[in-house]
Amino acid sequence: MRNREYDPFARVYNRHWGADYRRQAEPVVARLLLSRLKPGAAVLDVCCGTGQFTQAIAECGFRMTGVDASAEMIRYARRNAKGIPFTVADARDFSLHRRFAAAYSVYESLNHIPDAAGLALAFAAVRRHLRPGAPFLFDLNREEAYLMHWLGTDGIADDESAFVTQLDYDEATKAATCRITTFHPLRGVPGAWKRDDFTVRQTCHDIPRAHDALLDAGFSDVSLYDACDVGMQASMGQGRTFFLALA
Repeated sequence: MRNREYDPFARVYNRHWGADYRRQAEPVVARLLLSRLKPGAAVLDVCCGTGQFTQAIAECGFRMTGVDASAEMIRYARRNAKGIPFTVADARDFSLHRRFAAAYSVYESLNHIPDAAGLALAFAAVRRHLRPGAPFLFDLNREEAYLMHWLGTDGIADDESAFVTQLDYDEATKAATCRITTFHPLRGVPGAWKRDDFTVRQTCHDIPRAHDALLDAGFSDVSLYDACDVGMQASMGQGRTFFLALA
């Protein structure tokens, strides 16, 4: 199952998105997940995006595999993390025909799944790929994060690209919308830029319901951590919960 929604975003995501998050998330992943593993253990990155985080964890001494629904994101991932196997597949429905010692999905990636039924499918798919007792770590934005950060506009520009975002959150439907306009130079036409417009969506999933869905998928010993309590700075950690569950 392929998701083309994020293909237009891949160029900007690869260049600009997530650097601050990666710096803050790596110590959290190391503390909560990697500390449980033996050197060289096989780890699955679910919703790996453009692969920079995957590469960072590989440099910690782990054998990585990545999966993402966007073929364009995977194209960048194969450049950024050469030698690591990446597969284009939806987190709700994938089969790699192997099991891993651990899995993670960071940068609130699972908030991009639009409904509770889909989230449950993703948990079940990850569970099928884990060895007994293997840990699974992921984070979800809580409503607090959307009310604080998913409002208004923002933008970044440099010599090679530019983008503007307009963020909205609907408290009634729990739907978060990020409308993005990107610009990048048009090849072969000096001074000309190409414009793309697209929308990225998230859903504010109910935290207790997500906890129960993990249990229903066969996970156990589910622990929840507020991101600020495990070392993420306030601006990045506010309204974010990390889940750690054992297969």
